[in-house]
Amino acid sequence: MKFWKKVLILFLAVLGIGIVVKTTGTEKKSPKVSEEIPLKFAVMADIHSDEKNLKKALNLIKLNNSNFLIILGDLTTLGKKDELLKIKEILEESGIKYYVIPGNHDIWWGRQYKKNLWMEIFGKSFDSFRIDNHKFILLNNADGVEGFGVIGKDGREQVAWLQEEVEECLRLYCLAFLHMPLSHPTSLHVMGEDNPKVASEASELIELFLKNNIKEIFAGHLHFSSEYNLGGLHTTIVGAITKDRNLQSPKFLEIWQEGGNFAKKEVFLEN
Repeated sequence: MKFWKKVLILFLAVLGIGIVVKTTGTEKKSPKVSEEIPLKFAVMADIHSDEKNLKKALNLIKLNNSNFLIILGDLTTLGKKDELLKIKEILEESGIKYYVIPGNHDIWWGRQYKKNLWMEIFGKSFDSFRIDNHKFILLNNADGVEGFGVIGKDGREQVAWLQEEVEECLRLYCLAFLHMPLSHPTSLHVMGEDNPKVASEASELIELFLKNNIKEIFAGHLHFSSEYNLGGLHTTIVGAITKDRNLQSPKFLEIWQEGGNFAKKEVFLEN
């Protein structure tokens, strides 16, 4: 009797091991639940050294689980080195992945004293990156005097670089980001407002974007948000983060993928 009891126990033990092995093997072969984070990002502009509002915005961006942040220039008031360093420090401490381009305020001080402070601190003034079939093109059109993207040696390379970058946009979903609007239905504060040569460059950019099927451009500079379509080029103006000289409440833009397009929502810093 004891013999058969031992046999039965051994049989059950082997059966149990078999079940565990089978179950584990099944789990490995099962399709995994997608852990991919939906494409969602934030866009802000015109901080003008308002550190308090910047921190508020960054906290909201983290709370809302955006994948990254794009800042459309005028991080500072005068573009002094200590201003640029302070804003960079706040951005780094937030832990949010971010991309920045300069605004006209960010290059003002450096131009007066012949120093390329933006490049010294942020390393580049234009950029691009891809996420799946989406391409993000960040341009430097901050200098309304010298012309398109001219910040030292870096800016001289931008036109040729952009012409190559937009070639992919005939097969990718491309969005462009810059500081100054290329046009506006009611405001004259656009790229080239005080310089016919720069205004001509803005027209050339519009033509280049239309030719290469840029889906939408985003700009700041105006301190009020709007959305419009001129000449077939859809444009979204992002409101300002700063509370100073702001015709609207401080806010930023939240954008997420919805079907084949992007949806947008303004996020206000104050209720």
